[in-house]
Amino acid sequence: MRILYLCHRIPYPPDKGEKIRAFHQLQAIAKRHEVDLFTLADDPADFERGPAALRGICRQVTVARVNPRLARLRSLPYLFTSTPLTIPYFGSEELRARIRQAVVERSYDLVFVYCSAMAQYLEPARGIPVVTDLVDVDSDKWAQYAAFARFPMSAVYRREARTMREYERRVCEQSSTVVVTTEREAQLLRQISPAASVHVMPNGVDTDFFKPVEGGPGDGVPVIGFVGDMAYFPNQDAVTFFAHKVLPLIRPAAPDARFLIVGRNPGPAVRDLAKIDGIEVTGFVPDVRPHLARMWISVAPFGIAAGIQNKILEAMSSGIPVVATPRAAQGLTRDAAAAVQIADGPREIASRTVELLRDRQFAREKGRESRRRVAADYSWDRSLHALLQILEGSSRAEAATAGIPPSVV
Repeated sequence: MRILYLCHRIPYPPDKGEKIRAFHQLQAIAKRHEVDLFTLADDPADFERGPAALRGICRQVTVARVNPRLARLRSLPYLFTSTPLTIPYFGSEELRARIRQAVVERSYDLVFVYCSAMAQYLEPARGIPVVTDLVDVDSDKWAQYAAFARFPMSAVYRREARTMREYERRVCEQSSTVVVTTEREAQLLRQISPAASVHVMPNGVDTDFFKPVEGGPGDGVPVIGFVGDMAYFPNQDAVTFFAHKVLPLIRPAAPDARFLIVGRNPGPAVRDLAKIDGIEVTGFVPDVRPHLARMWISVAPFGIAAGIQNKILEAMSSGIPVVATPRAAQGLTRDAAAAVQIADGPREIASRTVELLRDRQFAREKGRESRRRVAADYSWDRSLHALLQILEGSSRAEAATAGIPPSVV
């Protein structure tokens, strides 16, 4: 098949959740089909190195630049409309024109939309079957943001949740099949669009890349770690909460414990955490594995979370015991969640963490169990095989008989 793949952020390098998922999808699809990728880059470094790497996978790679500051300004006039602000943020007339040209020049058998914001580019492809990977249900994420934020941002987030929910409904109507990461996301989506054909495709983890270090982190200074993109508000909120609310409760039992925050783009609030004794903020690192190797425990103290947290899967695959809030673990399978120390509230999180710090044998057992569970339940091969079956079950003839609803644009 000839597939038009639309993605909201260039999926290279695959160094954060949404990019990892898209990168693995492209690799799997391109082994069996011709893929033309049309995507956006809001990071200059990604724009420089991504296209060349992806041209080794895809037949064609087209990337349009997005300036985040200008994109936010472009979204502001839509505040008093029914359009989610997410849509103009990822809008590009350059990309729209290139997609229109490609549809005229090539006869595509399928359009794959990665992230709801890219459905705005479907107008030229009307009549071609559409499969959409929403990844997460963004309207639910914005509703969670609204619950945490203060006015006026709480009102902006509530508006985004409301308008995005309606937009997601229209995207579902336009798609022959919709894919999400977890059963919880699927249930949320069925409430939004009861008639939608929804399939769950979990994220995976590369267990050969993320594997335990022989001998573990040793018996030196105990390190409690967190890995994530620090430009992402839920990550900022999680590490700030842990540093200010949980770590002081751990100190009496483990005064020498360090909190290691690994991830690019730390803003002032996160960088300021390094001023607290025992907290280290790395910023960007080319490879997280040496930092994972230092960790006795990985924490995921999220108040806001959706889908599957790749950081949890990677820590588990590395044989590191994980302490996570119920919200952070909600996307895991029952068996995988059983290997995680689930705790809610500062005192319970601190208690679970101290238990693992004090009992190294118990911590090693939890690490080994985590590795076994994630290897069994989160195979990229299994997830991507299911995705290929979905794509290959679609056809232009099916779209013609079913009828394609009008564009959501």
